[in-house]
Amino acid sequence: MKLVADKDIPYLRGVLEPFFEVEYIPGAGISCDVVRDAEVLLVRTRTRCNADLLQHSSVRFIGSATAGFDHIDSDYCSSNGILWRNAPGCNAGGVQQWVGAAIVLWLETTQRLPQSLVLGVVGVGHTGSKVAELGKALGMKVLCCDPPRTRRENLPHFVNLETILSSADIISFHVPLNTTGPDKTFHMLDSDSLQRCKPNSLLINASRGEVVDSHALTAFLNANPFAHAAIDVWENEPNILNELLNRCMVGTPHIAGYSLEGKVAATQMVVDAVSQHYRLELHPWQPVPNPTLAKVKLNGISSLPEAISASYNIVGDDLRRISSDFEGYRNAYSYRRDFSGFEVATSDPKLKQNLTRVGFTVSRG
Repeated sequence: MKLVADKDIPYLRGVLEPFFEVEYIPGAGISCDVVRDAEVLLVRTRTRCNADLLQHSSVRFIGSATAGFDHIDSDYCSSNGILWRNAPGCNAGGVQQWVGAAIVLWLETTQRLPQSLVLGVVGVGHTGSKVAELGKALGMKVLCCDPPRTRRENLPHFVNLETILSSADIISFHVPLNTTGPDKTFHMLDSDSLQRCKPNSLLINASRGEVVDSHALTAFLNANPFAHAAIDVWENEPNILNELLNRCMVGTPHIAGYSLEGKVAATQMVVDAVSQHYRLELHPWQPVPNPTLAKVKLNGISSLPEAISASYNIVGDDLRRISSDFEGYRNAYSYRRDFSGFEVATSDPKLKQNLTRVGFTVSRG
């Protein structure tokens, strides 16, 4: 059986070769001709798995080493007997770290105190839940909005989007991209919703670019000089709206979830899914040696914001500072360690509690 894989899925080479004829292809180069005689397809977000790609192929299983799955036409796959699996939550720790670094940068820029602020989290799944815990550990009041979860679960403490727009000092989006239906998220943040936001708020998007109307956000930032934005995902990537980038506090090329831990987890989940489906007896699989087991030690840390900044310099990934293009930087990105990759020594019980709450390993100081 033939298996076609995106060549940039890390730690995959050599794992499935005993069971498949494996061909590694750049994500943008995975075409209908390439997959015509493939049984298995392993992809990332840049490969659109739809009728154009699949209709003349023999693909029966798709594994996506990503948390998101809007690049997979699930209706087409279901109608044509193609099973697909993604890697839910694989990048949650990396996105949490990216959001934390953006918030700390904003706190330093504005000289505001977290204890006086309200964080609104829109979309409270794997990633949003981690961001909510981050806000609480920083001492903020946290408001959560997730209409699908509210319908499914008894969550009386969750609020609607209107409440978050009008009440939150920081709004962070962690929703999937839905273009239609009752839970439509396309342009969830548009000119109308932006008018309800505080004029000195921080708006964060590390979900999907199309969740935010780029032109509307640019106009809002231009009209409100004390408003800030931290953006990692963009409409029309990689051909983004430069006017929006130039008004952002920080703008990065869709790398928020690019932690070593996240990439290892994504590959683990895809390999396990293939193994289970084809009964390969590989699961539970992990790379050998597993690079996530060694911890990076941080010394002299006296606060959670200090630990966050020490773990990740978000400004170093700003598109206005890097020398390569959007896609080139993403593809050559040196995976950073997320909070779980660091060990902090402290004897302060409150600091230990907050560090542990967001995923740091803590040792006795």
